[in-house]
Amino acid sequence: SSGINAEYGDWYLENLLPMLPTEKRLLASGQIRNNKIGQCVDTLGRRRANDTVSHYRCLPKREPGYTNQVWMYSKNYEIISLENCLDASVPDPNDKSFKRVSLWPCHGLGGNQKWHYSATQQIIHSESQLCLSVGDPGKAKLFLDRCDGSAHQMFTFTNIYSQDDFDF
Repeated sequence: SSGINAEYGDWYLENLLPMLPTEKRLLASGQIRNNKIGQCVDTLGRRRANDTVSHYRCLPKREPGYTNQVWMYSKNYEIISLENCLDASVPDPNDKSFKRVSLWPCHGLGGNQKWHYSATQQIIHSESQLCLSVGDPGKAKLFLDRCDGSAHQMFTFTNIYSQDDFDF
């Protein structure tokens, strides 16, 4: 009987899930803006596994490069750009600052690709409990750091669909 369910599950993912309204599949989408520096999380066109994720001035929809700033926050708590997910390997317990954030193909297993968007607008890496952070606007670097409630760790999504599902 589990074979039937597994087959149905695959069929559902391939056929029905793409037809569901966006708000049934996603918690949020669009640009992820850090208001402190006024810049958006950006792939800078990078698409390969382990490519670094950066930030850049928030672009209007019609400007080239805008799609590098479009993200989907899924109900599996993944932050997705095309086929890749925002990823952070578990940091060494003795060195909890400036941990690199990168792109990796989405694997759907949570772990280092699972993020929680908090009521305080922090994007928290579930495995390490560290927060997505920006530093100097000129350095264009995103990293994980100890959550301290500063504006460097506060992000807004363009579209929020269902706050009920957030893990507050």
